[in-house]
Amino acid sequence: MEIRLSDLKDKQVTTVSGERLGFISNVILDSTSGELKTLVISSEGEIPEGYQVDSDNMLNIPFETVRSVKDMVMVKI
Repeated sequence: MEIRLSDLKDKQVTTVSGERLGFISNVILDSTSGELKTLVISSEGEIPEGYQVDSDNMLNIPFETVRSVKDMVMVKI
């Protein structure tokens, strides 16, 4: 299945246990390999243990934690 980066923008992000983390604001990728590295999420809920928001209230989640992309993005953290 193919997904455009523009399709990810503003998608809601939840954990596999159902916690709402926020909405995708941006995606960071490696400019050399093109590999997706990080989801940048505008934080609206509880901050998962081991993570912090930056000065713009953005939460950075490694892309490798993504488990599902449908109507929303589900991550396992």
